[in-house]
Amino acid sequence: MSSFEGQMAEYPTISIDRFDRENLRARPYFLSHCHKGHMKGLRAPTLKRRLECSLEVYLYCSPVTKELLLTSRKYRFWKKQILEVTTGQPGQQSGRKAGREVEGNRDKLEGRMAH
Repeated sequence: MSSFEGQMAEYPTISIDRFDRENLRARPYFLSHCHKGHMKGLRAPTLKRRLECSLEVYLYCSPVTKELLLTSRKYRFWKKQILEVTTGQPGQQSGRKAGREVEGNRDKLEGRMAH
């Protein structure tokens, strides 16, 4: 189980690998990879309602994580609001929308996403 609460001081308006409590206020959500400790709250009714009411709330993850999520009926409600992020691969786009929404120390964020 992860002890990380989902927010970093440098990025108070985003949530990483945690989708409950104060993290519900985030606009962009990031999921580094799929396992129970990093997906807490990801399918909660409160978060589902938030998605239904907003066109600007997205979950950013790798293409592999996206595929894993969407193969499960539990997470298919995210389908229209998952955006793929790739990092460190020359010639590929890497989440332009995420780049506009996130400000601060990008190295720390990318390091957390690679965790």
